[in-house]
Amino acid sequence: MKNETAVRVCKNKKCQKVLPLGYKHKYCEACRNQQVENVKNIGKVVLGGVGAIASVVVAVVSIVKINPNKK
Repeated sequence: MKNETAVRVCKNKKCQKVLPLGYKHKYCEACRNQQVENVKNIGKVVLGGVGAIASVVVAVVSIVKINPNKK
């Protein structure tokens, strides 16, 4: 059996807020929301980079098809 009277704090070293009794997560709500925002921002950057690379590939392929090297 776990000791339910032990004080639990947020696992974020910068936060250390006291978590309420019975709270099932390791991080407080604010830290969890910040983690979600960080994941969303990283996803936007990755998708933006993939989109830029895809547009360059499409441009190169279309140029090669329009002006093939004729010998």
